[in-house]
Amino acid sequence: MILGGIITVSVIIVAAGSSTRMNGVNKQLEKIGDTPVFVMSALKFERSERVGEIIIAAPEEEVLRYEKLARNFGVSKLAAVVAGGDTRAKSVRNALDAVSPKADYIAVHDGARPLISTEEIERVFADAEKYNAAIAAVPATDTVKSVGGNGFIEETPQRGKLYYAQTPQVFKKTLYMSCLEKLGAQADSVTDDSSILELCGEYVRITEINGCNMKITRPDDLAAAEAIYNNRKTVKMI
Repeated sequence: MILGGIITVSVIIVAAGSSTRMNGVNKQLEKIGDTPVFVMSALKFERSERVGEIIIAAPEEEVLRYEKLARNFGVSKLAAVVAGGDTRAKSVRNALDAVSPKADYIAVHDGARPLISTEEIERVFADAEKYNAAIAAVPATDTVKSVGGNGFIEETPQRGKLYYAQTPQVFKKTLYMSCLEKLGAQADSVTDDSSILELCGEYVRITEINGCNMKITRPDDLAAAEAIYNNRKTVKMI
């Protein structure tokens, strides 16, 4: 459904990971400023007029806690908090069951990427509306090597063609669901959602973003994210 020319997006926040590289600390519940990481991510989408609903995939034993936190911190577009699966792909599948039939597009975002800006989100939405599929990405700044099983370099791809895939990843709902159905169980092995469309032979647009959209993976990342947040707050970029 399109209301007044504005597409309706259903946002899935993937926040069900095991945080194995966080030494047992649940990164989604750690705070940046005074806001839990996954909530900060959700609030960036809350501010978009295109977003009709937000669905959060949480650890099965923490569903009620995540829902309470999200609502207490002002995620008014929260439609559901669902139990995630044992893989990212399964968490997204579980969240898809809660997506409104009125949604035109589906956006998938890592809960552990709280520093994305609403302006960047809007640019990914605009590209998805134009091209049916778009993902946030940044150009590779390091030289990347392709290595064989024997540990020796096989190829050095041209850096100018390489991008680091990030989130949000946004897709026209009918196209995304069609590709999921076509791939079946094969879709459960992908590491990001754009790969699902790629495997179906569909084109996915890169939306180059400039700001820091780091993924909190290790304990040191929290300190770095906090520093970036505080700097943005100082210069009134938040």
